[in-house]
Amino acid sequence: MLGAVGNQGVFDRSRSFKTKLTTTDVGKAVAMVGNNEVGLGTDGDTFIGVLGRVEKDGTARVECFGNVTAVANGTINVGVPVVVDGLGKVKTAGTAINGRGFVSVVDAGKVQIEL
Repeated sequence: MLGAVGNQGVFDRSRSFKTKLTTTDVGKAVAMVGNNEVGLGTDGDTFIGVLGRVEKDGTARVECFGNVTAVANGTINVGVPVVVDGLGKVKTAGTAINGRGFVSVVDAGKVQIEL
């Protein structure tokens, strides 16, 4: 294991990462911002998952496999991959090669993404 967070159980629905995010960020779309560390990233970064929980020790549980729900930025169609917008939402990857997953449901500003 490198650092306080390891890569064991990487195929669980959610896994642990380091973070500087807080409990007010729970539910936001996150990207990798360092070694085993997630944050909001910058516009167009690869979507890793949705922040599920933040612990007092600076670790977070991120829902990064299976079906996850995220808030959408702009119009997103079913079947497209997504990226983060840097503000905690996802947007259509467009021609970006770093899009992840595919949108399976669009409903009232939120999307379900299959990862």
